[in-house]
Amino acid sequence: MQPSTNASLEAESNTDISSKKLEAGIATPQTVDITNDAKIAESEGSNPVPLLSDARLYIIGLGIWISLFLAAFEITVVATSLVKITSEFQDFNRANWIVVVYLLTYTGFLLLSSKLCNILGIKAMFLAANLIFGVFSVACGASKSMTQLIIFRAFQGIGGGGIYCISFILMFSIITKDKLGTFSGGISSVFAVASICGPLLGGVITEKASWRWIFYLNGPGVLVAFVILYFAIPDIGSAKMNRQTLSRIDFGGGFFSVAWSILVVYALQEGGVEYPWGHSVILGTLISGIVGLFIFAGYEWYIAKKSDIIEPIFPLRLLKSPAFTYIVLTTFCIGVPIYVTIITIPQRYQIVNGVSPIRSGVLLLPMLVVSPVMSLIPGLALKSYYKYVPYGLVVGGALSVAGSAGLGVLGYSDKIQAKTYGFLVLLGAGMGLVMPVGVILVKVICDSKDEAVGLGAQNMTRVLGGLVGLAIGTAILHQKVETELPGVLSEAQLRSLLKSPQILATLEPEQLLAVRKVYASSYDLQFNMATGFAALGFIFACITTYYVLELVKDVKAEDLFNNLGMKKVEEQQPEGEKKAEQV
Repeated sequence: MQPSTNASLEAESNTDISSKKLEAGIATPQTVDITNDAKIAESEGSNPVPLLSDARLYIIGLGIWISLFLAAFEITVVATSLVKITSEFQDFNRANWIVVVYLLTYTGFLLLSSKLCNILGIKAMFLAANLIFGVFSVACGASKSMTQLIIFRAFQGIGGGGIYCISFILMFSIITKDKLGTFSGGISSVFAVASICGPLLGGVITEKASWRWIFYLNGPGVLVAFVILYFAIPDIGSAKMNRQTLSRIDFGGGFFSVAWSILVVYALQEGGVEYPWGHSVILGTLISGIVGLFIFAGYEWYIAKKSDIIEPIFPLRLLKSPAFTYIVLTTFCIGVPIYVTIITIPQRYQIVNGVSPIRSGVLLLPMLVVSPVMSLIPGLALKSYYKYVPYGLVVGGALSVAGSAGLGVLGYSDKIQAKTYGFLVLLGAGMGLVMPVGVILVKVICDSKDEAVGLGAQNMTRVLGGLVGLAIGTAILHQKVETELPGVLSEAQLRSLLKSPQILATLEPEQLLAVRKVYASSYDLQFNMATGFAALGFIFACITTYYVLELVKDVKAEDLFNNLGMKKVEEQQPEGEKKAEQV
């Protein structure tokens, strides 16, 4: 029996929930065109996504899992290997760039990847993202200098960002309502395994073999995922590559969206490190980045107004929705403590407490285990308690503030204090709630035609927040080292310390103690900064939750699930086939 879809009923449901968005103040008449909903559904209904068999769904799920694991693994596996990598290249001064440049391109291409899904098709874009990620992973492993590694990491981040963004778009395009809990749990387990295995395997590989293998191992993994996805994913919204298709792509918007963020993060990362904050290089790039942001916004506005062919990479009408604006601000602020913790805590363990890379990864487990467990709750609660899910954003924000604040008052101790693990658990629980709830709420807030872009924007702002946090953290560290250690270390020792922490093994006991105290003080200040962002994120989370609750209080479960893009299964056939009807 062939699966059936009903575009007109879907349009009717979309119109109903769009009307409620207007009533709740979540959308404005400019962001929702109710009269066109039926036309949009009818147009999309001409090429509906088929209802897939259970076996095929799980095969696709396995391919998504492998791809997403490798992309997420690359963020955490490097954390415990930074000291070793930078010591080999004698360039600890640029240690954070190994992480920052990956996240920067990862972030910059999220919007473009999500928009290209609408033009070139989800399958083609997902396969392309996997290919780019795999090729440049191997290139990273073969790097001969820090500069080469940073460049290859940038290209690797393009593929990783595409994988992350498109995974969620693909999942919500194919799953049915009854599979929501299963797939949410499966996707959450990706980050669980990647978060746990990343620091552990990074430490083991770095100590027992070579750091290069943390990149080489992606090659076979990507190959397996690519084969699975190529044969299992149906053609979803695919289009022929021709001049008409290419003319729809917003190349200018893609360039400006990447350019402004690179300039801003470069200025924040290098200010007070390579150049003084008042130096023309820093001021020039920072001002150029801010101006670039306004140029990007103006260009997108112009394209939306004047062009009937080019599709803006980021429709500015989304920002007319207060709920969407506040959830983006929430995501940006919460991104700061997330990435500062993942990158900074392993360094603190190794430099301040003198533990090995392997042990620094093991000691992150309290946060890394709790986070994915908590991320299961929103997906499971969505079936029966969907009206309470938005509160997860507030609870997660509060836990993030508490955990980050605790990590900012640790002070110096030669041994790792037990309370550190408690604060990591709080922060991990907060992260675990905020991330999946944010994805769900974006799907609720945005209309179907803007969902891919909305998810891309949310992912982009979270990573961008992390980049800003890491950049500020680097500036804090260098300011502390350069102002408090000149009387303790010679000029040559100070230069060597900024290049590689391995010099710690050659210092006198009193010098080593002084260095560790300065680094501990620096890490405390970094978490104080992260706490400020987390507190601001909590305020934005409360406002976002208010708007979303106004929307869902009168919405039926069926309408909500339909707006999430999931099909509702009406019958289960004995032969294993399903007859579906979109509500």
